[in-house]
Amino acid sequence: MQDDETFEFAPRYEIGDARIDAEHRHLFSIARRVQAALSLPADAALAEARLAVAELLDYTRTHFAGEEVMMAATGYPDLVGHQALHRELLYQVRDMEMRIDLEGLSASLDLAHFLFNWLTQHILHADRRFGEFLADSR
Repeated sequence: MQDDETFEFAPRYEIGDARIDAEHRHLFSIARRVQAALSLPADAALAEARLAVAELLDYTRTHFAGEEVMMAATGYPDLVGHQALHRELLYQVRDMEMRIDLEGLSASLDLAHFLFNWLTQHILHADRRFGEFLADSR
């Protein structure tokens, strides 16, 4: 991973909804586990990466479902587009999970890069638009 790819939740990632921001913080903490696993001995790293990805999939499904319910309840106009992004992200995480099983640690490094890009870009762009919509609706 590059030096600037650290999984620290910063104020710039807040979208203005306390529940969603807390869930995003938790996603960052799971991503930190993946990043930390890469510095462990190979067998331990692979085992920890697998555990973290399983937790990530489970938590992400719950987070996305809650976010989509909130979007529907507030009449968010880009709900369908956001749902499509969520489906694609889940597909990519499942794909990374399979790659870890097949390729081992090299896929774990790819996963860490993927997670950094997903979390930062999805939150800064797609989720930020939803946060702005919520703020304008209040």
